Amino acid sequence: MNDTKSMIKNAFILFAITLVAGILLGVVYQVTKEPIAYQEKLAQDKANQSVFSAAATFDDVALNESGAATVASQFTGVTIESVKEAKDSAGTGLGYVIQVKSKGYGDFITYTVGVTNDGNINGISIISIAETPGLGMNAQKVIVPQFENKTATQFSVVKNGQLSDPSTQIEAISGATITSRAVTNGVNAAVSYFENVLKGGQ
Repeated sequence: MNDTKSMIKNAFILFAITLVAGILLGVVYQVTKEPIAYQEKLAQDKANQSVFSAAATFDDVALNESGAATVASQFTGVTIESVKEAKDSAGTGLGYVIQVKSKGYGDFITYTVGVTNDGNINGISIISIAETPGLGMNAQKVIVPQFENKTATQFSVVKNGQLSDPSTQIEAISGATITSRAVTNGVNAAVSYFENVLKGGQ
């Protein structure tokens, strides 16, 4: 009998602890939800402006699910997250900001790719990355600058500085070829989406 009472008492205590913990987690989530969303929006806005400094506004463009699925099937580990049209102060379209997520060495890398209407890459801007410190985390310093002002085409990654065609080749980060390929693969996916879905207007 005492064992039964003890089990009931322990079960009640465990339930109470779980209930309180659940309530506290809910409160923490509600308190932090808006600040986190605000910081994420700031990061995205900064990335958009980084790849289209001449743009005054960035308008949401409905994602073409079929086109995004085709890209995902062609570029393993990459998804097209969102698309925005960059416009100047007069409302004239300048090009598109394509946000992609690509599987890196440690986790997914999220970044924007700016493609002008005439098919040039303004650049890319990393929103989130969690690669190996001192290696993959150097993507911002090593990989990002290599995409600035290049014709939107399919790029390949080469190691040890063996670039024979800098217009289509990206030099890998030393010791972080997987990260280098992940970012390049994502840019290739964005270019493919632009060429097959966005070019000339939807």
